[in-house]
Amino acid sequence: MSARPYTLLAQVIVAGFFCDATKTRQNLEATQSTMHSALDRDAWLAALERIAAALGPSGQPVRLCLIGSVACVFGGMATRTTRDLDIWKPASDYDLIELKPVVEAAGLTLDPKSSLDLDTPYVRMVEAGTTQVGQFEPVFMERLGRLYLYRPPIEHLIASKLVRGDDRDVDDVVFLMAKHSPARASIRTVIESFAEPGKTQALENLVYLEVTDRSDSCEPTPGKEAAE
Repeated sequence: MSARPYTLLAQVIVAGFFCDATKTRQNLEATQSTMHSALDRDAWLAALERIAAALGPSGQPVRLCLIGSVACVFGGMATRTTRDLDIWKPASDYDLIELKPVVEAAGLTLDPKSSLDLDTPYVRMVEAGTTQVGQFEPVFMERLGRLYLYRPPIEHLIASKLVRGDDRDVDDVVFLMAKHSPARASIRTVIESFAEPGKTQALENLVYLEVTDRSDSCEPTPGKEAAE
């Protein structure tokens, strides 16, 4: 028998090997993409439902006060996604021994300790310090079995976002202002209660509220935003 059939067979085997390797690589890339992707409203709601199911029906209520981008994610901002769900610890009531395993059972990390843990969506317990929200009465959002979800008043969420004032924070502020129309004086009052340097930073960033005024009144003049 000539060597040609063997050559053809070898080519088929090699081609099949590379095809399988390509598919494996594509599947791995798809998995990594899912792991690194932020979650939208439906995905976060599904995660919270899994946490509620894992808690079971018996026991004390678990009260979590959600801060950060959650008001936009759950408030109808269509394009808003986030990889983290921030819990304001001073306004929450939970048993850490009970909460940690149910959060992990839902496929999330609780209070990530390293950058490797940030590769997947996570729940973070936030205490007063760098993050400032002010004193407030939590606003009820939703009940999922024993899991009760709250948030700060809108004025406090906006004031807190103005401390950092990055691009996503500004987008969130514009959305919250348009949706809820809180009084600017109330936002300033909240900011005045913040400790320094957050107070000064947030007061300086109050200028971003003018963005909502321009968007409500008319389209910006070409080049005007860049100049400002």
